[in-house]
Amino acid sequence: MAKLKTIISTLTILFTIPVFAQTLDTKALTNFSPSTQRDVFDVSGLVKLTSDQQVKLAEAIEKENARFIEIVNANEGVLTVKGRNQLAKMRDNTLSSLLSEDQLQQFYRGVFDKEADAEGNAIANAFQKKYNLTDQNWKFIRVACYKIALDSRVIKKMMADQPKKAQKKIAELRKAQLKTIEEKGGISIDPDKMTLKVVRPFNPDTLHKE
Repeated sequence: MAKLKTIISTLTILFTIPVFAQTLDTKALTNFSPSTQRDVFDVSGLVKLTSDQQVKLAEAIEKENARFIEIVNANEGVLTVKGRNQLAKMRDNTLSSLLSEDQLQQFYRGVFDKEADAEGNAIANAFQKKYNLTDQNWKFIRVACYKIALDSRVIKKMMADQPKKAQKKIAELRKAQLKTIEEKGGISIDPDKMTLKVVRPFNPDTLHKE
């Protein structure tokens, strides 16, 4: 039953998140190496890029690759933690300069999706094991906790230079999503303490649009 729930919820989420076709402008990128084109392709699988953006991204990736060679040559073939962080920062700076805010958000939603999906399932399954939830309340918890996990990661990434504002925004997000569980299922939960309280009897009419 738990496995079936996971499959159904995952399919639901896949249909609610925009998915872009992986489209590479091979003519515009013809002068770049196959490995660089593949890296651009991987990024364009998460967010749709214009031809100009793809070219600029390819140019930046080649600079990253050159820096990678410098780092490993200077450390006897080893990619140090410091070097890895330098390369990650280069990529973050590139994406921030090339992508619009909406594009950047879409990209990071794609990056963190599987991680957030696993977290949402884990929390819902833990509550199911402890409280023997109805299928609907399992779903409400799973979806809300997935959204909290995903959007919290995106907020932290995009507001890394504003940690206090990020935490405030995450707290507001968390409060709003946990409220949806109460409104739809009649239960109030605390994912940190793994506690649950029945607020009111479940009303199936909340599943229908007015």
